[in-house]
Amino acid sequence: MKKVLLSEKIDDKGIQLLKDNGFDVQVSVGTDVETMKKEIKDAYAVIMRSSELPAEVIDAGENLKIISRNGTGINNVDVDEATKKNILVAKVNGANAFAVAEYVMTTMLMLSRKVLASNKLIHEKKDELAEIGSLPGFSTQFNLNGNELRGKTLAILGLGKIGRELVKLAQAFGMNVVGYDPYLKESPVKLYKNLKDIYPVADFLSINMPLTPETKNMITADELATMKDSAFIINSARGGIINENDLAAALNAGTIAGAAVDSFNPEPPAPDNPLFTSKNTILTSHMAGTTVEANQALGLGAAQAIIDFSNGKVPEFPVNQEILASENK
Repeated sequence: MKKVLLSEKIDDKGIQLLKDNGFDVQVSVGTDVETMKKEIKDAYAVIMRSSELPAEVIDAGENLKIISRNGTGINNVDVDEATKKNILVAKVNGANAFAVAEYVMTTMLMLSRKVLASNKLIHEKKDELAEIGSLPGFSTQFNLNGNELRGKTLAILGLGKIGRELVKLAQAFGMNVVGYDPYLKESPVKLYKNLKDIYPVADFLSINMPLTPETKNMITADELATMKDSAFIINSARGGIINENDLAAALNAGTIAGAAVDSFNPEPPAPDNPLFTSKNTILTSHMAGTTVEANQALGLGAAQAIIDFSNGKVPEFPVNQEILASENK
């Protein structure tokens, strides 16, 4: 019976699918390198999500044939090492696209309508509410009247499956949507060819690009300085794309109005991460794509990739497809 190691537990339906297809499914007791090196040794496949899979762990997999990523990003997998060892890397594309797009809309609404500030003040001043006389009066007194999304410009960096879902949701709110994606030839919205031109027009900026050498530290103090001081940034992609020190400084200085950050560099964020003390900032636990529905779709997709590969089929989303070509020579 072939062993499938889960570095982190996936949805129960994905686990059951593997068992129904004759695999021995085991969840790792830890995601640290030494534990993973021991537990991956006799594994045919590994499914992983947020944990790291560096070269030394991959090398320890004496029988390892496929690494299935329970998600889209592969920046935490040493794909080059896997390719050298003739191990296929597969991922799951699009399963959580709607969930991430929905998260972006949620945080845009919370920031624009000053939900966090209002909630905080209601709790702090509960004893004074009766004296104020009316809640609308309370909102006016404490400058809690926010803005509508309608008519505002959303700039989306990355128009893959998530970006395209976000376009539909934002347009339903009456927003003007523009985008940047150097790999697209056709787009449902106006595309900017130069990144520097998109920052000044954005009322909201949504980062939906993978972390690559090209996107690492892509947004710094220089880019933030060109944005409207009423603009909001939402990063539901990867930590490292936006410089966190520069973002915190811009938030505290009023260079931009607010931000929502769902992933960090490093992750989890260090206790001294400046975003913990930055103004008007929503910080969440890399949960943009982790709805019940998305987790189920991701787990099933990651499991199906292993089943397909074991049966001699090409998984739906192979990363290093050259492995398949070499095996068929």
